[in-house]
Amino acid sequence: MRFRIRHYHNRISRKFYENYFIFKKRREKAWKKFVEKGHEKMTVMFIPHNEKKIFNFQISKFIVAFFLSLFIFIIVTSSYAVIKNRNIKNEERRLLLSYNDIRADIIRYEQLTNEITDIMDDLKPEVEDLYQLAAGTDEVGDLWAIRDFDHDVMVELMKNKRVVPNEIFAMKEVQKDLISTTSTIKTIKNFIDVRSKVIQDMPSIIPNLGHISSLFGWRRSPFGLGRDFHTGIDIAASAGTTIRTTAPGVVVSSGWAGGYGKAVRIRHKFGYDTIYGHMSSVSIGKGAKLNKGDRIGYVGMTGNATGNHCHYEIRLGDIPINPYPYMSRMW
Repeated sequence: MRFRIRHYHNRISRKFYENYFIFKKRREKAWKKFVEKGHEKMTVMFIPHNEKKIFNFQISKFIVAFFLSLFIFIIVTSSYAVIKNRNIKNEERRLLLSYNDIRADIIRYEQLTNEITDIMDDLKPEVEDLYQLAAGTDEVGDLWAIRDFDHDVMVELMKNKRVVPNEIFAMKEVQKDLISTTSTIKTIKNFIDVRSKVIQDMPSIIPNLGHISSLFGWRRSPFGLGRDFHTGIDIAASAGTTIRTTAPGVVVSSGWAGGYGKAVRIRHKFGYDTIYGHMSSVSIGKGAKLNKGDRIGYVGMTGNATGNHCHYEIRLGDIPINPYPYMSRMW
């Protein structure tokens, strides 16, 4: 068995070497033939039309093949270069169109940024006025100052300030102002909410429909006795017109009150009292708790009166004050 395996191995090895030797010989023969063909000479002749000497030279096929290959290479590379150049020009035209579009967008962006900045600059004084009005002060303080606004982003922008458009910084400034405006509006809203609650508890509406026939302060006496000090406002109206309380409170007196005729006195928060005089009739009694706008009686001319009207009086700590500022916004 071992002998047979060795025998087959020798036959295969011998066959392989024989084939390899034949292939090697053929290759050497083909290469030799190729080299011989390549070294064959070709005669190139230039024959002039006159009687001058004919010029000729010999050149091998290898040289011809080389120059032919070089010519083909130059043609191919030149064609590629022409096509590539055409593509580059087309890309340049496309990029130029894109640049023009981008530039137009940038110009529009600049215009919008300037418009927004101008609007914000116009809005600032209005916000400051609202803040001063709500806060009851002429100072605005550091209303527009925000410390460390968007710190990380601003630091990064400042690092690239030379390449970052100025509009970016303008928009960041507008953003900061908008944040300040939002915060200020919230503050103003808080002021207004508090004041609204205070106003709700203060005399702030008219007691009855009609027209003012006599203001607060010194006046000619309606009874022909020189001048006297009028401690309230007279609101003339038809007899029986409803009179309503101008703020929530508690009735401290109700009924006849001398020269006031039939009158009602109501005590409110913050030390305010209101008096409604010369009524034809009273519809509530002492100790009654009232809401703003509740009916308390009707217009008449009882007491020292020369016509149908409601004498409306506001007292602060029992001192008469002018009711008109508390109701002027309603007229």
